[in-house]
Amino acid sequence: MKKIQIMLFAALMLCGCGVREKHDEQKDAVYENADFTAVVISDLHYSSSPSAFNSIVPLEPLCDEVTDALIEQVIDLSPDAFILTGDNTNNGSAADVTELSSKLSKVREAGIEVIMTTGNHDYGQRDMKPYEAYFLPLLDMDEKDPDSYSYVTEFKGITVFAMDDSHAESSDGYFSEATMSWLKKQLDQAVSKHEHILFLSHHNILSGRNEAMYEHYLIHNEGLVEMLKEADVRLCMSGHQHNQAVYESEGMYEILNGMPFSSAHTFGLLKLNDEGISYRTVPIDFESYGKDDLSAMCEEAIRKQSEAFFSTFERLCDEEGLTQNESEHVMELIARFFDSSGRGTLALDAKDILNDPWYGKMQEVLYDKNYGPWMEKLLKNPPADGSELTFSWN
Repeated sequence: MKKIQIMLFAALMLCGCGVREKHDEQKDAVYENADFTAVVISDLHYSSSPSAFNSIVPLEPLCDEVTDALIEQVIDLSPDAFILTGDNTNNGSAADVTELSSKLSKVREAGIEVIMTTGNHDYGQRDMKPYEAYFLPLLDMDEKDPDSYSYVTEFKGITVFAMDDSHAESSDGYFSEATMSWLKKQLDQAVSKHEHILFLSHHNILSGRNEAMYEHYLIHNEGLVEMLKEADVRLCMSGHQHNQAVYESEGMYEILNGMPFSSAHTFGLLKLNDEGISYRTVPIDFESYGKDDLSAMCEEAIRKQSEAFFSTFERLCDEEGLTQNESEHVMELIARFFDSSGRGTLALDAKDILNDPWYGKMQEVLYDKNYGPWMEKLLKNPPADGSELTFSWN
């Protein structure tokens, strides 16, 4: 299986590591005709005591080093804002919060606004005193909801709603009645000012709505989507699923932001102006930022994770009695699926995967193991390309 492991690792590294020469091009793209610019991430899951190995999140063991590289790249890009849409820490401990806030303070010192929502993991200790003491002073709150950590900040004609959807109802994606009333009032004020609205949350607004398998990812308040559409909210940004994706409903878009510690290790570049918005993902550049050997360290961590993660699929191929040649083709296709899903490009790749001559054999191996039906459902009805989005307000 050594050949398969090398092949899988190569697939997971397709996103690559950039070089500094790309950054002038990135800056030109994000600042050209821009009224408001932001670097956007979700689900950082920063931990002061990371595990030595994570079979799902490969770069968690390097979270300190990867976060430092990300912060350096954000400062170099110098956007108007650095947006984090929840699960900023792994369990909300005082150590996690104080260490991450120290790193984020460097962003503030560079003149970049920090905009942050809570996530369910930020409530992991059920003690929000560290959050209040260390994160809130980093945030510019023009209006704060008295019933939660939701707040509004106005920036260059943009009203940004940074919502706390983990405060009520056991962190399950829900706003209290008081928060819903506050939100309606703030939306009405933004509409009266004729300002464009950016709605941020951790749990999702549109993703998989009315599908049982996605229910625990959603904000569950009845009437929320209608309230946002009535206020002509065109762009929502969230996270929670750890994968890039874009969803649309009647002219309202939702971008799900991926996590920096994944094998894709991407973040979003967002630009808004009077004409509309543009968004695209780029990888954290481990060659140019962070420790000198960080790129090699990340490659090794991703290699170990890929071997452990795909060992389950190797075992399933063996149980089905596949030959080595058959296993290699099936495993390559599985790797293509997870790589594409993680980078948010499943909409672009789904047809090729479905039409691959080894797709039927892959489904024979996986269909009665839950993976098969889930993969087929995503491939036949994939979210829009999550790696980029452009639309006009009108």
